[in-house]
Amino acid sequence: MLDIKQIDGKPAACLPVNDDRARDKIRIRMVGVGRSTGPVSPVITYWGLEVPQDAKPVYMKRGECLVYGQTIEGANVMTKPIALDFNKTYDFAIIPAWDGGGPVYGASFCVLKRADGGVRIAVPEKVQNPCAFGE
Repeated sequence: MLDIKQIDGKPAACLPVNDDRARDKIRIRMVGVGRSTGPVSPVITYWGLEVPQDAKPVYMKRGECLVYGQTIEGANVMTKPIALDFNKTYDFAIIPAWDGGGPVYGASFCVLKRADGGVRIAVPEKVQNPCAFGE
């Protein structure tokens, strides 16, 4: 599971510091953010990157974060970042490379609009839908 944080008003996926299933670092194969539009609807990709197998390896250490829309040297942009809608649930995923890199990391988040017009990235705590608990 990824730790979702807010960096400069954007969601950021962080490799958990404490995870018994993972190595100290992973080689990144793919990164993506998507949203399912309904129970039988396709997933819309809002941002996606892929690091080709023959490219220079890109590693992520525990505690490091990738910010939504961030560029990664050597990665192919599959989907340029699209503006995220308020009060919608999104899924952030990081898929390790082909070298048996371990589990797929993922987490959900919601973009909430604060009363002052700013943005707050919300994550689920004890509820499934992070948009269910606004400000």
